Amino acid sequence: MNFIKGICYTLLLVSAIFFSNGRIYAKTLNFAVASDVHYSPAVNAENAKSDISAKALRGFVDRVNENDYDFVIFLGDNIDKSKPQNLKRFFNVIKNMKTPYYLVLGNSDAHKISGMSKPDYLKIVSQNNKSQKKAQSSYYFCPTSDVIVIVLDNVSSGMPSSHGMFTEKTLKWLDEVLTKNKNKKAVIFQHVPYIEPYEKDSYNILERHEYGAVIRRHKNIVMICSGHYHKYALTQDDRGIYHLSAPALYEHPYKYLDIKLDYNKKPLTKAKNFKLDVIQKPAI
Repeated sequence: MNFIKGICYTLLLVSAIFFSNGRIYAKTLNFAVASDVHYSPAVNAENAKSDISAKALRGFVDRVNENDYDFVIFLGDNIDKSKPQNLKRFFNVIKNMKTPYYLVLGNSDAHKISGMSKPDYLKIVSQNNKSQKKAQSSYYFCPTSDVIVIVLDNVSSGMPSSHGMFTEKTLKWLDEVLTKNKNKKAVIFQHVPYIEPYEKDSYNILERHEYGAVIRRHKNIVMICSGHYHKYALTQDDRGIYHLSAPALYEHPYKYLDIKLDYNKKPLTKAKNFKLDVIQKPAI
């Protein structure tokens, strides 16, 4: 009897070793991205029915609740005008979303002149989103032990501007986070893209060279996802990094992104065999 048990144990061990190079270590991360919602609450109930930004946002919440996502990212320009009441009403629409969600700052969300300052904006976020209790504009979280998600603030904090802007402090922080998590696959979310889907001189990142220098120092970045240009595009640079541009949720055909990240996690090694699948899905 002990001999038979020994054979069975050996077969199980061999099977485990055999499948260690296969599906048993396959990992999947599935998340949804909505960009440039430009939520603008209507003045009265009659207008609210025809308010397309509100309708698209409500539809997106419904689509998320119909699926099993690991998390949701709002890629910035979440509200159309930088006013506290707009942001509070935005949260009132998404409060019933069942999936953890995170916000990226956009250039229309917070600016010290003629709107909410970033600290004021972030205070409201921390009060309404249990996933962002700390009022930070750049932060990170780890949805799995193999992946780090980094949210970057690359918009102006003073005068409203459509340019992307990085402070020296933010770039230093990014460099340190990537170094500290060098054995994780890094996915970066920011409002203004590093590689634009089309050229527009008034939209690009002013500190593009400095930002690029940080990116080139690290080998663990697999994707940089952005909005701002209201156009879908997916490219891959010479280092293998995917650059994904998201469409605007409030513009026809009201699409959001369903993103699936697949990779193999082999024993005692870093995540590898990275694969990205992106589907544009209608919110309404």
